[in-house]
This record gives sequence, structure tokens and C-alpha cells, in this order.
Amino acid sequence: MKVKSLVSAVITLGLLAVPTLVFAQGFDTVLSPFEGVQGGSDIVGAIRNIVNALLILVAIIAVIFVIIGGVRYITSSGDEDASAAAKNTIIFALVGLVIIGLSIVIVNFILAAVSS
Repeated sequence: MKVKSLVSAVITLGLLAVPTLVFAQGFDTVLSPFEGVQGGSDIVGAIRNIVNALLILVAIIAVIFVIIGGVRYITSSGDEDASAAAKNTIIFALVGLVIIGLSIVIVNFILAAVSS
């Protein structure tokens, strides 16, 4: 019961964070996070591109862990220890996704404040 309420709380917080992610820096930053750096002189833009690429890579890895946890949960065949381990994998991956989403917002906010 605790796991179910924790998962629903994480999903709810994740859904509430989506508008923040979309409108955090305006449409220009959200729609084109991988714009090239002009002549290599824009160090803040280069840092933003590198950090966004790394965070996207980590988010992909977290989604892979959600899938692995789901497969492990399905194939646990009623074994309580295996299903508990699979649930923990899913929960930790979802919490990681929320943290990754929030860190994207924080990093872009700090870089925008530094560059202006």
C-alpha cells in the first residue's frame, strides 16, 4: 500500500513539474536545446549544451531502468523478494526522473542568470 501511494505521489509531482519544464526558459530554449555555439566564444551556451546533453542521457538511462524494473516485476512469478526488488527499481528510477527534470530547470535558470 505504501509503494502504491508513493508511486502515485511521484507521478503526480512529475506531472505537476511538466509545465514548469516547458515554460521555464521560454519556447526558444525548450524547442532547441542543442543549438551550436557561435564561434566557440559563448562559454555559457557551451556549458548549457553539455549539461543538457548529459541530463538527457541520464534520463534515457532512468527510463531504461523503469522498463527493466517492469520486466523484472512481471517475471517475478509471485516471488515476494523479486517483486519487492523490482518495485524498488521502478520507484528509484521514477524518483531519479523527477530529480533529473528539476535539475534541468535549475541548471538552465542558473545559466540564464549568469549569462544576463
